[in-house]
Amino acid sequence: MDNLQITRVSKALGLENKILGLRFLVLEKEYNDSSAEEHEGLSLCSLVKLACNGKSVKCNASTIECDDAAYAIGLKEVPEYVYSGRKEFEDRKYLSKSIAFQVQNEKKYIPHEIYGAIISPLEEIENPDLVIVIATAKDMMRLTQGYSRYYGVNKNLLSIGVQGICSELVSKPFMNNDLNVSLLSNCCRKLTDFSAGCMGASFPIHLAENIFKGILETVNLTENNIPKKKILERLDSPDELGFEIVMNYDYAIQASKYEEYCEECIKACSNDKEGSNE
Repeated sequence: MDNLQITRVSKALGLENKILGLRFLVLEKEYNDSSAEEHEGLSLCSLVKLACNGKSVKCNASTIECDDAAYAIGLKEVPEYVYSGRKEFEDRKYLSKSIAFQVQNEKKYIPHEIYGAIISPLEEIENPDLVIVIATAKDMMRLTQGYSRYYGVNKNLLSIGVQGICSELVSKPFMNNDLNVSLLSNCCRKLTDFSAGCMGASFPIHLAENIFKGILETVNLTENNIPKKKILERLDSPDELGFEIVMNYDYAIQASKYEEYCEECIKACSNDKEGSNE
């Protein structure tokens, strides 16, 4: 991944957290050879938080604290009582077994068997499988705008406020081969200090180039003068994003001008028609 592009996107959005990469490690040797930090007894949510602050971390079935996360990303085999939804029905999360099964099925647990996973700032990780972004609701909007510029409407967005990172930011985007946006979850917010306004997004690495391009290419179109001034304050030079920030220009202004043009065309056509009738 182009580190310059990562920096440009971070500054364009004003991200407080690092953009992350996650890589699945199939073999024990890959895990042992990795220089990423191993932390005993931490959840995947906590590891993501460490990575957001610049750490490179890794986990496997014996180090990760949360079984649900281990099931979701392929570190442990999923028991039948979990796969069927019976566990969450007995926990009284859902009204019936069929609802619990539907919810569990939509979590898209990954069926592969892996030894471990690395989570790291995207610019520091080799061959990541997924890109993860933890940011504000507005940043999620801008990210989906960048996605839509190249890929159109995303039909796989799905969040239920449960397993906000392991399912919604790892297994779902991987299994769907598409972007997903997460509202995160109670457990995630308890185990981290992500603010109430934080959300998450994740997508397979092969989508990253166009999504990042889309975000940058729509800065002038989507932002008005106030956020543009804030963007300029974050930059070391006016052209750091690779293009000029254009004030007094956005799609609303362009749309207004186009509407005026259309009204003039309609008026001209009406005048021509009245003239021909005379």
